[in-house]
Amino acid sequence: MEEYASARLLELVQRALAAEGIRAVAPAGDGALLPFAVKRTFLADVAREHGLLPLLRVGAMLPAASSDPAVAALLSAVDPYDLFERWQRLEQFTHSRHRVVVRERGAGLLVAEHVGPSSAPPEPAEDALVLGVLTALLPLCGARDVTVAVGGGSPVTVFSDGGYAAPPPLVDHALWRFTWSRVAPSAGVRTEEAGRDEVARTRRLLAADPARRWTLGCLAAELGVPARSLQRRLAGAGGFSRLLGTVRAKAAAELLMAGEHPVSVIGFVCGYADQPHFTRHFKLRTAMTPAVYRSVFQRPSPGGPEIHHEPTKRRTP
Repeated sequence: MEEYASARLLELVQRALAAEGIRAVAPAGDGALLPFAVKRTFLADVAREHGLLPLLRVGAMLPAASSDPAVAALLSAVDPYDLFERWQRLEQFTHSRHRVVVRERGAGLLVAEHVGPSSAPPEPAEDALVLGVLTALLPLCGARDVTVAVGGGSPVTVFSDGGYAAPPPLVDHALWRFTWSRVAPSAGVRTEEAGRDEVARTRRLLAADPARRWTLGCLAAELGVPARSLQRRLAGAGGFSRLLGTVRAKAAAELLMAGEHPVSVIGFVCGYADQPHFTRHFKLRTAMTPAVYRSVFQRPSPGGPEIHHEPTKRRTP
């Protein structure tokens, strides 16, 4: 089976390189997709001509792409651990051939490895691109004084004090060590909302970040009320789990009707664990799978009534 990659990711690479005065034309894909081998060749060519450093800096373009729902979901992570959990969930949704595996986790520390099948492990250019994206996301998710190093034994620093350095050719480009001094606190719920209806406040908070791994405990902390009190107050609306499911299904329905993003991306940004989870729970609330719902309700494009449904191809970021 032929595998596919994200054309949008390579468009981001092209824009980042152009900002550095490097002209590299990203290959055109089939809508949001292009063959995996094409992506790999493009990144390898960039690395051969310009080194790994420009690919490491691609992540700096992410704030400009915040209108993309997948990027917005990543930017909404509350801390580095949440960020990596979201990234891994995105890889599951897109059936990525390559995965980021967390090898060690501690206070202000994450050690991760970029892995793939033995027949086609990630190449240095692919390592650099993913590492650069995750490095750029960490400060945007609240991490302060971020330092990133690559390699085992004596890791080599490639990011510190906001600046990047190209990794030496002989180190293990796929083994990464992320450290930070602290995480800036979340703004949370505005104090003037205290005392208002918890059901309405809960809906607003969940809808603001449906991709988050919400629990009753973390929701109560954000709202500033005891978890048991919140549980009692939400009971009349069906309880926490039902409210969360309703919010996620509504967010998914809106994106499906808009018709601008693949079903896999929509499932990720709306907080579902994987594609089967998305399909099962969405169907419970709408009596339709996400694909059928889109085919029935997708809004016509401004240019005319024709609707293009996404191809059923395997996706790899």
